[in-house]
Amino acid sequence: MIGLALEGGGVRGSYQAGVYLAMLEAGIKIDGVCGTSIGALNGAMIASGRGRDLPKLWRSLSMGKVFGFQDEFVNLLNKKAISFNLLKLGIVNFFKILKSKGIEVSGIKEVLDNNLDVNSLLKSKMDYGLCTVRFKDLKPLYIFKEDMDPNKVKEYILASAFLPIFKEEKLIDGNYYLDGGFYDIGPVNMLLNKGYKKVYLVKVKGIGLHRPYDPSKVVVIESKRKLGGIIDVDPKRVDENIKMGYYDGIRLFKNYDGEKYVFKRKKEYYYKFLNRKVNKDLQHRIKLFFKVDSYKDMTIKALEYIMEHESVDYYKIYSSRKILKYINKNFKKKYFIYEYVSELKLLTGLL
Repeated sequence: MIGLALEGGGVRGSYQAGVYLAMLEAGIKIDGVCGTSIGALNGAMIASGRGRDLPKLWRSLSMGKVFGFQDEFVNLLNKKAISFNLLKLGIVNFFKILKSKGIEVSGIKEVLDNNLDVNSLLKSKMDYGLCTVRFKDLKPLYIFKEDMDPNKVKEYILASAFLPIFKEEKLIDGNYYLDGGFYDIGPVNMLLNKGYKKVYLVKVKGIGLHRPYDPSKVVVIESKRKLGGIIDVDPKRVDENIKMGYYDGIRLFKNYDGEKYVFKRKKEYYYKFLNRKVNKDLQHRIKLFFKVDSYKDMTIKALEYIMEHESVDYYKIYSSRKILKYINKNFKKKYFIYEYVSELKLLTGLL
């Protein structure tokens, strides 16, 4: 059986929507999904049959509204410019939270009510589970859907995502609960202990504790670029994360090359050929700079370095041959990485 584990991490969870879309397009079918915090919500959507809708859902959300912030404050915040009005509204929101003794969770409840069909989740053949922590004794609770009270499924999901900044609320059995990240931010072992032979773990660099697991059975997917804050109200951040997740997923699931960019796969001898006329001292310097050993790794690292510094679009699938020609035509600088790339030699007609 193949499973999917989703870490908690607030708005960074939008990255998981892109990864799952790539998983679907690659034809990878999963038998179960477990999550913590926002991963529990994303997982519930997937298990209920609405995983394909996750990117659309995330893009439709007003994260400021979800967290109970005023629209004017969110708009000013997204402009990323300090102003008197921004500071004034920030203070107003701060004191509003203090008066309420925490951020209201009504926005999160509304997301669940409007988007999660509990009956579809419970009837689904896909396993679904989550992790939360009971506050009074800090006891972790790992629970699958078959062991949940059908009338309190949404409360379990809310319990898994309940941060200390939220206004206290008793859930499920009259107890207070904490975000599952306080014990296990990515509950891989829930699926491994259930007999799963392979689990994809989507990390989003959330705040929480990590539990050891058998790495031979787990494939980790995580971004090599920043995903923003866990409470980021900018819709551009959400859109960027979704695209990042999609291309990171495509790279892994379709066995492409690259780290921050996606390249069509080529074997080591192809990159050795490209390096055939590069000065050996320059090659050695490149290997030391990027801390790599192979021709393939040093070439791709150098290409990605220049692409990132020249703001080349992340969201395409590149041919190393075409991007090499593009770089050498458009970017010429007196810096050793640029000089190295300029010495890479193609052969006319080589694909």
